Amino acid sequence: MHSLPDVSLRYGSLQVFHSLEEYKESGVCKIPGAVTLGKFDGVHIGHQKLIRKIMDFAHANSISSIVFAIEIQDRPILSHEERAVYLESLGVDILVECPFSREFMSMRAETFAREVLSETMHASYVCVGTDFGFGCRREGTASMLADLGRQYGFQVEIAAKERLFQEDVSSSRVRKALAKGDMKLANALLGRPYPVMGIVQHGRHLGTGIGVPTVNVHPGANKILPPDGVYASCTRLPDQTIRTGITNLGIRPTVGGKTRKAETTLFDFQADLYGQTIQTDLLDYLRPEHKFSSLDELKSQIGRDRESALAILPDECDRFYGGPAFEFHGQG
Repeated sequence: MHSLPDVSLRYGSLQVFHSLEEYKESGVCKIPGAVTLGKFDGVHIGHQKLIRKIMDFAHANSISSIVFAIEIQDRPILSHEERAVYLESLGVDILVECPFSREFMSMRAETFAREVLSETMHASYVCVGTDFGFGCRREGTASMLADLGRQYGFQVEIAAKERLFQEDVSSSRVRKALAKGDMKLANALLGRPYPVMGIVQHGRHLGTGIGVPTVNVHPGANKILPPDGVYASCTRLPDQTIRTGITNLGIRPTVGGKTRKAETTLFDFQADLYGQTIQTDLLDYLRPEHKFSSLDELKSQIGRDRESALAILPDECDRFYGGPAFEFHGQG
């Protein structure tokens, strides 16, 4: 069943630590681990390759799988909650979010290998990409880490870069695709649909008044978002079903909106979702946001958007959600 884990459970079996100090104080750090390191702001298919390797090693050796995420100041592709939920769904045991502090920036590469990887994380195995850099001014390279691993007793594997459409997969490529509203490329790079997760909020109920009820979510404040507009989407509900729909991302100028929201019309569905966490996956861009002269004109356009979405959704849903356990609603 493709479902959204319950965020209220603190990401199910995944343990999340918001700093290296918090991890040290937990006592969990005494358990040996298979570790991968990087920004992991989108957990794209290149990141997933590293994660699969540490999980394979961890399972084979009965140790913990640990994702060490370096927190940078750039706006992330995923919110912290979205990243944690996805890592939990992959089966990762531990996520350590390490702020890119002045102290961390000035740490020498050898010190990082000894104090962080060996003495704090008790790493048995570390997997990084070929372009991995660490330590003050990125003085450490992947090959240097392998040398340090032999010195401090952990195995290092350097994984080749993942490629898609004859180019390296990277977070910057995902960001560029999102900036253009190229959801098919962004989703291919991510290996799954781009999500907008949040708690359903009360709106002005204008959609209900014209017979087109919506669910409203405020995206994460710092999260990168694609351009404002209307998207074909699928929404994962708390009851583990997935509903098709269309999502307007923007300020809703026709009704005098001021704040940016993800406002989703779910096809053939009505229920009270207020206060519950949902995840809306944006599958394809349909059109820009537009200010209509009346609500009737808006309602007519929503009908046309529905038809456009229904022409796209079967293929996209088969690609990302297909399978014998998949519950798919709203095909028309």
